[in-house]
Amino acid sequence: MANISRKLNIIKLLYQLAVFAALLYMGLKLWVDDVYVADFEAYCPFGGLQALGSYINLKSLSCSMTTIQIIMGVMLLIGAALFSKLFCGYICPLGTVSEWLGKLGDKFRINIRVTESLDNSLRALKYMLLFVTFYFTLTSSELFCKKFDPYYAVATGFGSDVELIYAIIAINVLIVGSILFRFFWCRYLCPFGALTNIFRFYWWFTGISAIFILLLLTGLEIPFMYPLLIIVCAGYILEIIKVKKGSPSLTYITRNTVSCTNCNLCTIKCPQEIDVSKMESVTHIDCNLCGDCLYVCPEKDTLQINRRNMKWLPGVLLAVLIAAGILIGSIYELPTINVKWGTEEQIANAGTFTKDGLKKIKCFGSSTAFANQLKEVKGIYGISAYTGTHTVKVLYDKTMYNDTTLLKMIVDFQSGVPEE
Repeated sequence: MANISRKLNIIKLLYQLAVFAALLYMGLKLWVDDVYVADFEAYCPFGGLQALGSYINLKSLSCSMTTIQIIMGVMLLIGAALFSKLFCGYICPLGTVSEWLGKLGDKFRINIRVTESLDNSLRALKYMLLFVTFYFTLTSSELFCKKFDPYYAVATGFGSDVELIYAIIAINVLIVGSILFRFFWCRYLCPFGALTNIFRFYWWFTGISAIFILLLLTGLEIPFMYPLLIIVCAGYILEIIKVKKGSPSLTYITRNTVSCTNCNLCTIKCPQEIDVSKMESVTHIDCNLCGDCLYVCPEKDTLQINRRNMKWLPGVLLAVLIAAGILIGSIYELPTINVKWGTEEQIANAGTFTKDGLKKIKCFGSSTAFANQLKEVKGIYGISAYTGTHTVKVLYDKTMYNDTTLLKMIVDFQSGVPEE
């Protein structure tokens, strides 16, 4: 039993199984509950970060994103900067599928190792995809990643937001690539992986963002695409320069060179093909503290986290980040849209009518459709829509309407809002 427990990474496996159990539950409930609406993006950190970008640029949240997804994304980026890419190693469904398919490739001995020069070249692809994804999301308030994301395509049964040809190509690349090359999708194509790597070099991101904000404060009008392009290009350059020897996070794998017997099991076990047995401190850009090497090492106190026996630490840190993201995100809700078309005087003297439980207010598109209906009504001056709680707040002329007439109007208008 001791040997088995040493080789089995229980904490990571429990995280992975819990994620797939939740997805399976949502999928099965769709079949048996006609009124159930599965939210497969409920805690999507990458979608949340895109939504934050669209909110800053367009003053609207993308698709059905809410404050919880935004805060979750921010917390996991903070985690990537301070600790490691914990989301990628423990709970990302695509990361888990890539890992399991990679083991299949190992079993049949068809796994291929790429040369360093090809590896460096292929790493540019995820940064290109990151730029494209953010560019189109920030200019449309629609999540561009939905068009090609293999997870979203499969989870939603190729829903209406999925571009069929893009999704089919992405799914095939994920499956075939993962079998032939360890973590092909994560290493070369995942835009969220590129973003977390950029935050490993947070000083660069922070510096460019600060310069951009200062220039805006001086009155200069600079399109967001320029700082975005600089950050993305620099992220790629920094990754290939520091891929094997980056600046250590607060937590990282350490190897005791005295007790190490150079059995090479840690290198063989590492899903990311990092040569752990040759490093005193594992600061490789691809290390996500999954902990597999810690469990396979046969020598006591040889592979540790920060030279201490803390195999449990990454799992605990991830749980804290997730809990903090959910808690903070539930305290305050950003509006999906917040539009006003009345004059300053009309808005200053307007009343506010709030109505929750409007199930058709569930994304940017349906909220905008509802707002366009209200724009045609005399005495209505603006609307804020909150998709997380399916709530609207309507600014209205207090001499023309009361709560009863507004409630009837909203209910009638809801019948004209299209299903998304």
